[in-house]
Amino acid sequence: MSTRLLPLLLPLLLVGCESDAAPPPAPAAPPPVMGTAFDPAACGTVTGRVTWAGPVPAVGDFPNHRPKPDGTYAYQMAKNPHAPRVDEKSKGLAGAVVWLQGIDPARARPWDHPPAAVEVGNQTITVVQGERRRRVGFVRRGDAVAVSSVEPAYHVLRGRGDAFFSLTLPEPGKPVTRTLDAAGRVELSSGAGLYWMRANLFVAEHPYYAVTNAEGRFKLEQVPAGPVTVVVWHPNWEAARFERDPDSTMITRMVYKPPLERATPAAVAPGATADVSVTLP
Repeated sequence: MSTRLLPLLLPLLLVGCESDAAPPPAPAAPPPVMGTAFDPAACGTVTGRVTWAGPVPAVGDFPNHRPKPDGTYAYQMAKNPHAPRVDEKSKGLAGAVVWLQGIDPARARPWDHPPAAVEVGNQTITVVQGERRRRVGFVRRGDAVAVSSVEPAYHVLRGRGDAFFSLTLPEPGKPVTRTLDAAGRVELSSGAGLYWMRANLFVAEHPYYAVTNAEGRFKLEQVPAGPVTVVVWHPNWEAARFERDPDSTMITRMVYKPPLERATPAAVAPGATADVSVTLP
């Protein structure tokens, strides 16, 4: 090749190298095929109880300035959504989330949690799942969640953690949907100044998730035999920090302290029940 052609070919070669240097991002991995190797005869049950040790904390309310139609603000107090609910007699902790780690999705039973929907309004974020209305819900990875407002007020639902989004809800009764492709926890909060409001969605690749009842008990059935880890989780009710509007000095955002979490190993045998006891905090 003539050396006189090199100055002309060099820019073309560099352009070709640069176009190949930044490939498009890989698409999200498809959800696993749950339950393809499920064998009910090779399964057991995990039961347990979550109790509270020590005195139950006194959890106060949050000050809230809500806008009125005339442009002024109404001052009121709002309940802390994370306050521990402890049974006085049994010390059982209600509302704790329990799930299993170490599960092969192919060996898991088919997903059997009802579809989850989120309602925003009346100073709360509520997850509706079948007949249950709570501040927590379970979503199969890759499924969509419907979100709607239940009152004639401007709301924005934020998702943070293992998903990142903001959904505007300007009118009641007009749901929007969001597909959750990444497994993990999604913390739901208000982006419209109702800083204390929280709920949580757990996006999972198997159905072994539960919430403790009023006595702190839970039960997970048709669990594949083998070693598992029982994880107990409860949100923290204490504030880590506040953010205020520089003009009005009103609180606009709050971050809670890290949640309480404890992991306990267990062994599941076919046809048997593994019972665990967990104490928080």
